[in-house]
Amino acid sequence: MGPDPEGGSSDWATPGSTTPPPGWSTEQPPAAPAPTDGWGAPFAPPPPPRPGIIPLRPLGVGEVLDGAFAAIRRYPRATLGLAACVMLVVTVVQVLTEWYLLSGIAPPDPGSTLSDAGDYASRIGTAAVISVVITELATLLLTGLVIAVIGEAVLGRPVSASDAWQRVRPQFWRLLGVSFLTFLILMAAAIPGIVVIVVAAFADSVGLAVLGVFLAVIGGIYVWPMFALAPAALVLERQGVTRALGRSRALVKRSWWRVFFILLLALLIGSIISGIISLPFGLAGGGLTSIGDRTDEVQFTQLVISGIGGLLASTVARPFSAGVAALLYIDRRMRAEALDLALTRAAAESVPE
Repeated sequence: MGPDPEGGSSDWATPGSTTPPPGWSTEQPPAAPAPTDGWGAPFAPPPPPRPGIIPLRPLGVGEVLDGAFAAIRRYPRATLGLAACVMLVVTVVQVLTEWYLLSGIAPPDPGSTLSDAGDYASRIGTAAVISVVITELATLLLTGLVIAVIGEAVLGRPVSASDAWQRVRPQFWRLLGVSFLTFLILMAAAIPGIVVIVVAAFADSVGLAVLGVFLAVIGGIYVWPMFALAPAALVLERQGVTRALGRSRALVKRSWWRVFFILLLALLIGSIISGIISLPFGLAGGGLTSIGDRTDEVQFTQLVISGIGGLLASTVARPFSAGVAALLYIDRRMRAEALDLALTRAAAESVPE
């Protein structure tokens, strides 16, 4: 029988099982006695074990970031390989959609009719919506897959792309639910600012509009870290949608600033990596459009070249960002619930005799 969608389990997972790995339970292990040298005097304990990509103790900022890169290096097929497959589908859909909707049309000029301007806007809007939806679904799936890999990587266990897919596939719709509810919460947090912006529009007040934008942004910034760990709680603890959101909030609320700055740093690093990889492709695509007339063939070539750049950039940047969020979840549980003790026991039990 599968797990209760609204509850977790504390059993060790066998390959293909629907129960979480050992240590992912919310139950806290008993505290270990303080070590002594045999005469009653305390002595320095041995360094924490490191069976996988991180030491099994609360992590520093550098260890969180390095652990995400270590997972990519140690499990390239289950991270980069899956990311490339998922983002390839996204790139193909985006390129074909944009070519079909936007080829042969140009932005309206002052002499264009209202019908031409409306047609151009509707095409741009449709392409943007399709791109956002397919990208978000792909990112959500990839996030779940990377979290599944991280869950085994911290214990040093082998995990394949097929293993990760088998573990995430039954939970994809709950991941979608977490993403949708998080989006609604973000929108709700921005409502006060949106109301002020609407009032500013009627009052024709620039200062009030700036205040509204500030309130909307602050609301979104506050909510973002609070629920950023929910996908990891859902995948690793087999929690339900609402309980995963609650777990994330409980883990983050006493360390909001730390989680926020690490997530922000990971976003900055991912953006830099993505920009460095995609920049040459963007320049190459833009250079082609400047040669001769803007024919449909040249536009399609530009879309393909830019799409390849985006594919390569996403293949590296997205697994890194998902890995940082997963390791932040593990770090918060080690700090708040002594998860490192449970993981140490699980790692010892998994060592072949």
